[in-house]
Amino acid sequence: MQAKRIHEVVNIMYWVENPDWKTGNVAADVALTGIRKFPIRAHERLKRHFYDTSKVIAVNGETVVANNGQTVDKFMFRYPGTMATKLFETRVADEVAAVTSHLTGVALPTAVGIEPAKIFRRPTTSVDAVVQTQAKLDLDIHGALDLAEVRESAVAHADQTARGIEALLHGAKMLVAEHGYYPDLSPHSGNVRRSALDGTITLIDVMPFYANGNRLIDDNPPNVIPGIEDTMRTYEAFVGQYGS
Repeated sequence: MQAKRIHEVVNIMYWVENPDWKTGNVAADVALTGIRKFPIRAHERLKRHFYDTSKVIAVNGETVVANNGQTVDKFMFRYPGTMATKLFETRVADEVAAVTSHLTGVALPTAVGIEPAKIFRRPTTSVDAVVQTQAKLDLDIHGALDLAEVRESAVAHADQTARGIEALLHGAKMLVAEHGYYPDLSPHSGNVRRSALDGTITLIDVMPFYANGNRLIDDNPPNVIPGIEDTMRTYEAFVGQYGS
């Protein structure tokens, strides 16, 4: 429970300070605009306070990402309700398998297990947690996909990008039809990455949303499914431009 609360607090400060994030509530968004004028940087301070930052790379809504050499471990502390760790592992593994099988070649291959989360400054906070393990991408090479940049610039391998997006779209539609799952293509999420070396596309967050906008970790961002559907339509237009 302590690990879960730490994750929640550090993560929410990331979104409070993120100018691209909107709650959907006018009054709350006005208040956030005022807060963001102050250079408080609470997210980074809290991350350094609670986590061993020689290991922890990022704290996001779903996971705490830790460096593990050639791989990263994404520890999951946001269990739904009082679900047991073993059952949560089974559910995560099933959903990850559905996403990665439908988006083969695009979704980052991901192993799921239970491991000690030895990533906190205070060792007494460490707990066994469900973890996703993935190959570590160089994010300087695999930048967030920016279709406007690809369209407007003489970017190398744009045709390869179009093929990757076409594969992503095909897999996403099958995922929706067969499971009712939507891959996390949320605007501003940065989950879809593009290699500057060869134009290939990679989906790095492989936990899906349900059709009602919720997820297994029991978060329900405002308008997430309409946002994903808008992204898919934008991708379709891009693919059509290349005649794929």
